[in-house]
Amino acid sequence: MTFLHINDKKFDDIQDFINFLEYEHAEFKMPSNLQIVATISNFESIDYFINSLLKYGFSIEKEFGKLLLISKMFLEKKIFFYVFFDDRNNVPLFLTVARKTDDIPETLLNYIDRSRDISNLWITPKVMKELKDSLVDKYEDLMINYFSAKRNPNFDIKAEYRPEVARSIQYRGDDGKLALEELEFYYGVLPKIIEIKLFEGLWFRIDNKGIITMKKGDFNTVFEIIENVIERVIQIRDAIDESKYIIRRVGVNKQFSNAIQTPWSMILPSGIKYDNIPDFCRTIQSDEWGFTLLEHVLLNGSLFFSARIIDNNKSSIFDITTTGNKIDIYPVEKADIGSCMKFYEFIVENIDPQAIGG
Repeated sequence: MTFLHINDKKFDDIQDFINFLEYEHAEFKMPSNLQIVATISNFESIDYFINSLLKYGFSIEKEFGKLLLISKMFLEKKIFFYVFFDDRNNVPLFLTVARKTDDIPETLLNYIDRSRDISNLWITPKVMKELKDSLVDKYEDLMINYFSAKRNPNFDIKAEYRPEVARSIQYRGDDGKLALEELEFYYGVLPKIIEIKLFEGLWFRIDNKGIITMKKGDFNTVFEIIENVIERVIQIRDAIDESKYIIRRVGVNKQFSNAIQTPWSMILPSGIKYDNIPDFCRTIQSDEWGFTLLEHVLLNGSLFFSARIIDNNKSSIFDITTTGNKIDIYPVEKADIGSCMKFYEFIVENIDPQAIGG
């Protein structure tokens, strides 16, 4: 069902829409299970975005300028989403009261996983920690009452106790802010999900896929967080967009084809080591990440490693090579922003949280 009292308003600017949400929050009771799903795309315009939605089975119920009301059938019922297409940076922002564990994965997340032109707004563990730290510094009364955190022993991050141990931690408690700081210091974990509560009325949960569960307003603060993440992610997207795959015909009669690949790259300050490669190959093919290694080469005693990787959801393919402190990613056919962004997140979660794209 729809949940915003829009009538015939039109929105052409994201701040106008945020102001409207603040008004809605003040005038009406906003649902306590509102989900905001932030994404990033390379759609050239809202028209390209609409065509993509239609291609993957969504219906356009109504248009309010750059805000759309869309729906998709799931188990014989309509699941509704509002989506604002912010054409400053080609960022679609989805809002829904659909169930996060059942309806959203089968409709919206399924679309994001399959389309080559859109990606989750991945929030790396390092960025999640920086967001948390900045909010803690800004709000003295901030509470963290739930978090999920992880440590990979490959991380070049200090841990007082047993740094060689992989860890995954879920914590519930009103002292979560102190508990997370202690676990970061003593066990070297980095957060993936955080639930934050302020006495001023802001209460939300944010996860590493850019999904925010709003329990109470205010929307300005939440959208500031989204904007902060977008600014960090855009440089990765732009690097991906600059990569190319071109087929040129060569020979006297143009009888031969020559593939020219221009890569985008990731710099790894901590580096990938020879002993990390078996874990890399095993983890990237797990159900969590959904990639398959079609072929790979590791030179014995060398840091040179190359592989061809397929994204099981999208069937997109890319090649990688590394000699330790840099990974070059070569598109095969058209670069897939979703697959590339997911691969970047895989690297920062499993190899080097300090990795940067360029």
